[in-house]
Amino acid sequence: MNSGADPGTDSSDGDYRVYNNFYGPQYHGRAHFGIATAAERPGRARATGLLDGDEIDALLRSYIRPDCFDDAARELSRTGIVVLTGPQGTGKRSGAVALLRETVGPSADYVVLSPDIGLDQLAERTFDAGVGYVVLDRTGTAATAGTTRTTRTTADAAGPSSDFDWRRVRDQLRRHRAHLVITTVHGVPGRAPKAVRHLPWQPPVLDKVVRARLVQARIPQETVDRAVAGIPPRCPIAVVADAAQRIAEGADPDQAWKEHSGSAPQAVQEWFGAEEERSLREIAEVTTLAFAPGIGRRAFESLQDLLERLLGPVYCTPEAASAAADGAAAPDATGQAAADGQDAQRRRARPVDRRRSLSRNALITTEMQIYGATTREVMVFADAELRRWVLHALWRDHPTEYWDAVRHWLEALVDADPDPALQLSIASGLTLLGHIAFDEVVQSYLDPWARGESGETGQTLAVYVLWYMCLEETQAAAALTLARTWAQSTHPTLRGTALFAFSGQLGVTFPTDAVKWLWSVLRTGVLEKWEQREHGLRAWAQLFLTLVDCQEDAGIVLDALAHRIGKEQRTRSAAYSATGLLVLETTLWVFTATERLSGRPAVARYVADRPEDADVVAELWAAILCYRPLRRNALSALLVMVRGLPAVTSDPTAAAARLGRALAAALPQVEHPLLTSELGRLAVSRPTRATGPDCVATLLGALNSAKDTHPR
Repeated sequence: MNSGADPGTDSSDGDYRVYNNFYGPQYHGRAHFGIATAAERPGRARATGLLDGDEIDALLRSYIRPDCFDDAARELSRTGIVVLTGPQGTGKRSGAVALLRETVGPSADYVVLSPDIGLDQLAERTFDAGVGYVVLDRTGTAATAGTTRTTRTTADAAGPSSDFDWRRVRDQLRRHRAHLVITTVHGVPGRAPKAVRHLPWQPPVLDKVVRARLVQARIPQETVDRAVAGIPPRCPIAVVADAAQRIAEGADPDQAWKEHSGSAPQAVQEWFGAEEERSLREIAEVTTLAFAPGIGRRAFESLQDLLERLLGPVYCTPEAASAAADGAAAPDATGQAAADGQDAQRRRARPVDRRRSLSRNALITTEMQIYGATTREVMVFADAELRRWVLHALWRDHPTEYWDAVRHWLEALVDADPDPALQLSIASGLTLLGHIAFDEVVQSYLDPWARGESGETGQTLAVYVLWYMCLEETQAAAALTLARTWAQSTHPTLRGTALFAFSGQLGVTFPTDAVKWLWSVLRTGVLEKWEQREHGLRAWAQLFLTLVDCQEDAGIVLDALAHRIGKEQRTRSAAYSATGLLVLETTLWVFTATERLSGRPAVARYVADRPEDADVVAELWAAILCYRPLRRNALSALLVMVRGLPAVTSDPTAAAARLGRALAAALPQVEHPLLTSELGRLAVSRPTRATGPDCVATLLGALNSAKDTHPR
């Protein structure tokens, strides 16, 4: 896990909340989140943009066409667009890419568009000729501001208007000679549009998928037969493909299938289906662990005790309690009832032995975690997969009153301001619950927390849930739609939560959408107070810092700012508009975003890692340097950035010289001597201990040597 913080313009400007940004798979209580192991990738790559060759090869390696493939390919070739519908796990993603390869050829570019894109946007988009486009898991929904329910947009509703909008999209693709495949889990209610074919997608035959991969890897026939015979029933195609790949790499077939199917569903079914009904205490044990794995015994027992008190009215009705009391008080001729009542009272006075009960619970065990020279005993499920199945069983078998008690319990934990580890555990538990009860998670937790009903901790937890959702391909689109709904709301706290969400993992997964909605929230009149407006500026800086930190394309942020500044410069008559000034201020915040541990500006690392983008960086520096009210802060930020180059690259002088030449081209000629003089004086007034080459002198030297080559 990486620790991220809001950068601001100055590290000393007040108290800023520190959040836990995570960009890759997470492990909490031995429960795995994410789509890849840490060894495979440092974090989840963004879900939109150009598909590279490695991604395409991974998707189409030993690809087996399902029976519906040829029908879809003919439709895509004929009309330029086809929609694949069906549940998750049927291979729609790889099918979409395979269809494009079949139609536009293997050498064409394939571009993944946002799942939140609307039909109007597609109909007005400029497509590149010969390029294949994909929209994966398109939501096709829009939420009403201030509510949690999602409804189909007018463009997606069945009927004549839907057919008209789909026809516009189809005609736009034909006009630009491009092709588009859309996948969605939502079928078309009512009468399907005639303009665009919505084709139910079926997975390929599973044993063919396994055989193709293993034969290609030259696995012995005996092993191939064992692998095919061991395919679990109703196994998703993605799981089958992954297991086949592991077997091709040398894993034993029985072990590979065991790790994917496992015994967790059966163990949970046997535990909940025992002849003797589970007690309140046992239900509280598994519920507590489902939302708080990996904590110590004392903390676990405290959480369990609170939950038991809230669950008491659910499991002990007033009628039953009254009957029990009446039966205990009924006297007999010998007065034995009074004595039995005293013994019962003494028994009730004994401490509740939760540890003995936990030791008898087959689903729960302890784990020793090493912390430096010490160890710590924590409570975990006996199998990591048990957590998901326990939540599934609890949701399936327990009434609304039980889930109301769980909601009150989690709200009490949030109000107590839990430590970051417990916050992440609660968020990951809600993410798992969202797989089977998404409406419950949104309506009972995410929306109220995002509105600020549980303070900053609730907002943080709501965002953490969205970030966890982004680590799983099946939920990322839903997280984007929910955050977009908050960004469109008129509720200022909801919009602030959306800023927070888009500046972290959600922005990593959908950077283009993040830039769009961060700007939309920032420029609206809702953020009138300075501190609220400051949150918007800081969110831009945090997104840039996050993208640089996880080695994703932070240039998306800079390109968006450069585009808006360029548009402003082309249209303004004498002075920047209010929108133009906001862009300049946002740019300065981005350039002053610093890494929390090192204190180095993120833009220094970006300049060192992306030499091809020196011109864009220089254009942005030139814009804020030429705006006099921001010049002083811009000079200070430029000085810090240039001095930070030796710490982030082995050749800092080359990076400084490259930026100096780019600044010479971007700045008006009259600004060259001013920048040389002012930056030089500032460097002298703020001396530092020499730890490398003088990059400031190198930058100014390159600026001066190039000024005559680039007259303005």
